[in-house]
Amino acid sequence: MKIDSKPLRYAHAEGHTDVCYTEDGRHIITCGHDGDVRIWLDIEDDDPNSHCVGENALAVCFKDSRLYVATDNHAVQAYTFPAFDKDGIITRFTAPVTQILSKPKIEALGCTSENMEAKICSLEGGAPLFVMSEHKGPVLSIAICPHMKYACTASGDGAMRVWDIDTQKVVKEVTCVPKINTFFAAKVLCRMDFEPSEGKLLAYPQNREIVILDCESWSQRMTFTHSTIKCAISQCLFSPCGQYLAGSTVAGQIAVWEVESGTCIGVIEHPTSHNVSAMAWNPKGNGVLVYCDVAGQLGMLVNCYGKESARAGSDDVEMVERAEDDDNDEILDNLIENYESDDDNAISLEKIKNETLGLVDKGDSRPTSAAPPPAPATTPPQPPFQPSATPVHLEHRYMCWNDVGIVRCHTADNGESSIDVEFHDSGVHHGIHLNNYLNHTMASLSSHVLALACETPSKLVCILLVGSSKEWSVSMPETEEILCVVATSGLVACATNARLLRLFTPCGTQRQVISLAGPVVALAGFNTTVLATYHHTDPGLSDQHLAMDIVALNGRQVRSKTVPLPLTPGSKLSWIGTTDVGSPCAYDNTGTLRLYDVSSSVWMPICDTTTHSKGASDSWFIVSISEPTQKVRAILCRGTSFPLTVPKPIVAELSIQIPLCELDTEKAQYEEQLVRWAHTTSEVDVKAARETALKLFALACRSEIEQRALELMELLKDDRLLPLAAKYASRLGRMHLADKLSNLAETWERDADKFNIAQNSHFQELETQETYDVANTEQDLNESLIIPQKTIKRKIENDTPIKPIPIKPSPGGARNPFRKQQETAKVVQSPLTLTERTLVEVHATKDPSDVIVFFEATRRGNIRRLVFSQ
Repeated sequence: MKIDSKPLRYAHAEGHTDVCYTEDGRHIITCGHDGDVRIWLDIEDDDPNSHCVGENALAVCFKDSRLYVATDNHAVQAYTFPAFDKDGIITRFTAPVTQILSKPKIEALGCTSENMEAKICSLEGGAPLFVMSEHKGPVLSIAICPHMKYACTASGDGAMRVWDIDTQKVVKEVTCVPKINTFFAAKVLCRMDFEPSEGKLLAYPQNREIVILDCESWSQRMTFTHSTIKCAISQCLFSPCGQYLAGSTVAGQIAVWEVESGTCIGVIEHPTSHNVSAMAWNPKGNGVLVYCDVAGQLGMLVNCYGKESARAGSDDVEMVERAEDDDNDEILDNLIENYESDDDNAISLEKIKNETLGLVDKGDSRPTSAAPPPAPATTPPQPPFQPSATPVHLEHRYMCWNDVGIVRCHTADNGESSIDVEFHDSGVHHGIHLNNYLNHTMASLSSHVLALACETPSKLVCILLVGSSKEWSVSMPETEEILCVVATSGLVACATNARLLRLFTPCGTQRQVISLAGPVVALAGFNTTVLATYHHTDPGLSDQHLAMDIVALNGRQVRSKTVPLPLTPGSKLSWIGTTDVGSPCAYDNTGTLRLYDVSSSVWMPICDTTTHSKGASDSWFIVSISEPTQKVRAILCRGTSFPLTVPKPIVAELSIQIPLCELDTEKAQYEEQLVRWAHTTSEVDVKAARETALKLFALACRSEIEQRALELMELLKDDRLLPLAAKYASRLGRMHLADKLSNLAETWERDADKFNIAQNSHFQELETQETYDVANTEQDLNESLIIPQKTIKRKIENDTPIKPIPIKPSPGGARNPFRKQQETAKVVQSPLTLTERTLVEVHATKDPSDVIVFFEATRRGNIRRLVFSQ
């Protein structure tokens, strides 16, 4: 049957185009000069899946459910299929990659580059297995024999070399390639191929013919040509069965020969006479050949085996069916023999019952097999992302938006990119405009440093904002790629695909390298502390199993604490960061914002953003969180999950509210305020806090639940609030409750020492269980973790500075300047009290007796008294 040609399809922009098949032959994969990789179901697919990998993509290869693409960053990037998620970098070159090759029997990749090198690399990356570097021109193509014994390369210096992989030496050199200086000027690519089954033959193009070499003696065995071929052949390719050979010319002619007989099955003329840049046989063995040309067009040839493609791959199927029929006949004969008995008219009812009911005869030793149940499908793992950033594929996007400033990235139609940095406070730094030469896709901004990072070639660039505004950069090791980056006032950190967390000082000193327990998802930080979120285990049926490492630097010491990261069922992490006082926070795509209280080691939901949305498709883009003002600064995104750059969105403030039950009631509202004030660093007025507590006490009294009122006072443990509660109870006629409240203060004093000792030992035991003690003192232990601002203030207030003792007036007018000042006794509070941080420690009332009096002598000799409150 005559070879038939399908109509050409537009695949990519004009330029070098590559094509390959998936291993099952169901998908066609192309890449082109426009930087896109497209996945086609067939030549007639009108809507192929398209993925952008960069400015251009010169080569593509499919192997073991993975795609390998040559990107514009001179790297071989691996992608999963069909999800098309990045799966690591196989190798890098210093010039564009020209070809990526692999075969079904080869567990390696052959890669060539314009930097006069060719490599044989492992599928998992790492150091290359073999580097061929004796070329004197750009390497155009590579071929590897099925047994990984020989490799063949063709370069622009005019020579084709055959390498012995074991000895890593050249065993054969043939001059057959036109000399060129760059791959983009090459018309003849000299794509050669080994015979796929045994690898005993090597085919390579030479002028207008294809030469076959014997791989044992390296002598010429035969040549293939045709009278209609009038220009140089650029490439040749064996069919999967090895019985047919296809070749293409620089004028677009494609010819197919039968190897054994040497006859030409047919020659197909290209409709537009463009040079064919790539060819690929369908692995099904159905005689289908796809090709691409330098104009970005995709074509297909069918019936290349001289028979109908629909029937070409059916011979093997028929043979299998015949073999199965023979086996069935044998099985039937065996069954007949087994069912025969001594009596010709007898039928074995026992065997029929056993087979019908599924019973097994004790004397029957035939194995029974059952198909295993299908494994349940799990949700795909969440890829890494930058908090407060919009998607990378947008032309105008936010790279970072936090409480310091905004980092925007703008990409023009010609591919040029720029970065603009805008600060909320012009006193921190003036605006910055940068040309994005390295194609940075990640950014993090703090008051001290601007950190930028790119994936390939992976490089971290930091610009100091304090001092003389110096810039420093560091390149990642080969095959290691930055996935996330964060910058704080005290450090810069990046996480790579090698599951390493690299820590730097703001000025560029390498501080530490830490291994993460899973693939990283996002990074956040505060001062000298980094929050690294990663996949703790594989995702479940609907949930992401995430964990967070709290890594803190304290001088030369490094402390870490791992905590699980809770998410709403079926949700993904959308944002992670800290409040303005350093409390870790996490936000998922269902609208729930959670805060981690380090002192109690618990996660608390503090805001449900869905209650502030009007539409079901609206979402909130978190910018920052303030604990003192109890506000969440966020941007409302109507119908989308991220804000647009134009017009500039408006930042709204959402109130922090813990979702207690029955929040529409007055009792629950007062309870929510007390719980929120106890676990967050909020600017709470002591008078307002005590009023809230008294209102909650009054509600319990009016509801005739005296036990709840007494329990509330026991929980609050405020000596100044206790008399007010007793007085209120007596006014309501609750004399029994008033007596209990009056005796409560004495009970506190009697049990204070015993209770505090027990609680302190309990909490010390919990700390030793959850943290690794690298310091012997409690002070070092607290300094190594994120300390809320309220704890820092408490420590500072407890340290009494050395100062002169002021002179106080005595009641009788006489004064003794040498008398020691009496310190007021402080009430020891329990660490479990609900209003410990609000009613007592956050805002302590001033004693009116603490008045400092100074006397100043005037010029006339009179004495003037000056009074200052302490």
